Amino acid sequence: MAMAAGGRAIGWMKRGGLLAAMLPVLALGSCAETPKQSMPCPAIKPVPDASYITRFAGESEDLTDTAFEARIVSVKPMCKYIEDTDTKKTKIQSDLLVTLMASRGPKLTGEQVTFNYVIALTGRGGQKLTRQQFDVTIPLTADKPSAQVVDNPLVTIPLKQGENGDFYQIYVFLEVTEKELAYNRRNPQQ
Repeated sequence: MAMAAGGRAIGWMKRGGLLAAMLPVLALGSCAETPKQSMPCPAIKPVPDASYITRFAGESEDLTDTAFEARIVSVKPMCKYIEDTDTKKTKIQSDLLVTLMASRGPKLTGEQVTFNYVIALTGRGGQKLTRQQFDVTIPLTADKPSAQVVDNPLVTIPLKQGENGDFYQIYVFLEVTEKELAYNRRNPQQ
């Protein structure tokens, strides 16, 4: 397995603004990890119709015209609660390991494929808070027609008083076009 560009971070402030490329070092400031008891992590929610993609080399959707196929293999979260000792505010840091796989199709030109996946964060009642897109490039050669990469984004969630991980959901899915989504719905995969 190759490691994709890891250590990417996303999150939001209380107003829901995106914090792009926040470095884990920033979280260290005057913070202390404080899991006095086991606290829930935000739920990871799959999006079945957007967990895989079949990209064709033209308008035809015949499998002989496939450029490549890709899928999310797994999303493994590990979260921790961090309390800022100065402000007494708590945040959750969810460190995700996103494993993605791609396979070469008969119409692929070139030695690699590039596609995107998205992490979307929702709060109470499914309220959309933010979303961020990540690029993935996987080398696929005639000798190695399929491969996996593992990406490591960091999701930071500032908590309001009385909140915990149960108030939030993390959705991880591939960026698909309307046509690709319709294809997935006509051809569901397990």
